[in-house]
Amino acid sequence: MVYGEPQSGKTEMMICLTAKLLDTGHRIIVHLMNDSVDLLTQNLKRFKASGLAPAARSFSELPQSFTLQPNQEVVVFCKKNARDLEKLIERLKDSGQVVVIDDEADYATPNAKINLGTKTRINELIGTLIGDTGYYIGVTATPARLDLNNTFQNDTDKWVNFPPHAKYTGQDVFFPIDKGAFPYRLTLLDQATADETAARDALVRFLITVAYLNVHINGEEANYTMLVHTSGKKQDHEADRATIEQTVQALINTSNIEFVPLVTALRDAAQQLYPNVDSDH
Repeated sequence: MVYGEPQSGKTEMMICLTAKLLDTGHRIIVHLMNDSVDLLTQNLKRFKASGLAPAARSFSELPQSFTLQPNQEVVVFCKKNARDLEKLIERLKDSGQVVVIDDEADYATPNAKINLGTKTRINELIGTLIGDTGYYIGVTATPARLDLNNTFQNDTDKWVNFPPHAKYTGQDVFFPIDKGAFPYRLTLLDQATADETAARDALVRFLITVAYLNVHINGEEANYTMLVHTSGKKQDHEADRATIEQTVQALINTSNIEFVPLVTALRDAAQQLYPNVDSDH
């Protein structure tokens, strides 16, 4: 298992790892991705742009009657989708040893039915792909579930920490354990009940904080960015995007039915966050 901070260069590491595996005699390298066509396409482009030989390709580009030729090497990408994995397994069934590199290994791969004495379909299929002679390398920023789930009998003593480069800025920079180094507010949400109200309230707090900084702290007006990262599911991102866009539209249109309630929410947030400052200024 290889683990490292989000956006710390793990994809570049996987390109180099793939090259090393090919150099040391491994002939079939399979990269597993989240069940997203966009993500698959994005990673394929990065691998192809790297100049890696052989060039990476989607499993669908393999002939249905694929046979690994002498001295042939294959780097193939596949989504963690049951139908795609079934097709890939069928095409590689007579090709010998496979090395599986599982990107975002905590997604879909762990066996969610382990306590029931059975296997989830994706976990079962990846196990079949690895077979008796293959190798599994998981890559993730959040490895705890893989350890707890004992996914493919991984051994924590053999985990590899992938350190980011010196100029990397991640969660330890933005949310340091020592708040004195960089003060921030943390609002925990109940994942079971969080809805569009949570996104709207986050936007309200952001707007009030920016207004306070620009009016009372900054020498001249500065620009700020609100980053929203809900989950790994596209529909969650779309829901938050719709909520935020609707809220912004309501704030710039005084005739919108939500305008007055939002202004009230902004005033209430200002009084709560900065009680010693006149919220009307």
